[in-house]
Amino acid sequence: MSLVLSITSLAPGGDGVAIVEMGGERRAVFVRGASVGDRVKVDVDASRRPARGRVLELLEEGPTRVAPACAHVARCGGCDWMHVSLAAQRDAHEGEVRRALPEAWRGVTIVAHDAPPGAALAYRSRARVHVRASGGRAIVGMHEAGSNEPAEVDTCVVLAPELDVARGRVAAFFDGAHGHGDAQLALGSVDGDGARRAVLDLRWSGALPAACFARIEQATLAGEWAGARLVQGDTRKPAIIGDPTPWMRGADGAPLRLAAGGFGQASEAANAQLAKRVAELAAQALPPEGSRRVTELYAGAGNLTVLLARASSDVTAVESSRDACDAARANLAARDLRAKVVEADAAAYAWPKTTRLVVLDPPRTGARDVATRLAEAPVRHVIYVSCDPQTLGRDLATLAGAGYAPRAVETFEMFPQTSHVETVVALERTRGRA
Repeated sequence: MSLVLSITSLAPGGDGVAIVEMGGERRAVFVRGASVGDRVKVDVDASRRPARGRVLELLEEGPTRVAPACAHVARCGGCDWMHVSLAAQRDAHEGEVRRALPEAWRGVTIVAHDAPPGAALAYRSRARVHVRASGGRAIVGMHEAGSNEPAEVDTCVVLAPELDVARGRVAAFFDGAHGHGDAQLALGSVDGDGARRAVLDLRWSGALPAACFARIEQATLAGEWAGARLVQGDTRKPAIIGDPTPWMRGADGAPLRLAAGGFGQASEAANAQLAKRVAELAAQALPPEGSRRVTELYAGAGNLTVLLARASSDVTAVESSRDACDAARANLAARDLRAKVVEADAAAYAWPKTTRLVVLDPPRTGARDVATRLAEAPVRHVIYVSCDPQTLGRDLATLAGAGYAPRAVETFEMFPQTSHVETVVALERTRGRA
């Protein structure tokens, strides 16, 4: 059916939302590419819940709509809010986080941090793209909107320029291949000429001829790439070409080594903003005397560790990836800092009873097990860094029931032009013993 709708809000998944009467009930209609205040003519599929709408005509632009900086935004699914003003993106993120908080906390002040100056476009120093190859030709791109197929574009305006140039070269590597794969692109170390060359980490299912490896090797020898790591099928040992180590600028301004294929924040500028704030909150939680023991869970390559180790001489960083642990130790050594790095499952790690502060930065799935254990074996202070408000809210509900209260709730625009947001919540146990 065709309806004229007014968009009243933005959903966590990026769609605009309108509320209408259909079949005698109030229904939400989710509309991709809409912004608050838009008046749109929409083709509605009411068989789904929530109902889904496809824009047929934009009748009136809302006050939060802006002209997208990317010509491919209608097809590429990488940036679902590029048509929304930065201020409206920030406000929508703040609202999403507030709704995810335990009900008793929803009146707390949320500090919303804008993206750092110049970090709303060309900010990504890391990206994951999808590769499909058949008929002798490969296609590389983010997923098309509403599809698992990669969308080819001539340029990506949110990638750092060096990374966008590298992205444009990837498809030619896989001419003659057959199958599909996920490719993680990142920036390597700074060369003697000051350039930062890209690194490639690929996991491939299908046929990958020797010519593909040869092309990557030639590009690396020519200085177009720093290196690559390729894993094909069930092979455990990757093929290594050049130096595939990704690096980023740490929050302290020094180079931070990452694990090949491992996690790293998308925006170096926003990461510095967030990590410094975590360090400030940690310093506030540690007393001048008594236990200053800090346990950091899901520590990765030490992005937060290198700052926490300056706030306390008793830091234990827990990470399950051996490569990330090696990188964390190297990053600490390069700064002449000390912290204990433990290769272990963060979800099951038993922190010492004298721990004063637990810092955790889990993946999108959250930290349900850690929250349960914090309820059973509490510590005085917790700092939770999250990239998903829904799993954050689930875990905070557990902590709220165990006597924790929010000391700070802050959002960070780590992913401008998208519906994703990074959140930091500092908690203090105010009920019971800790």
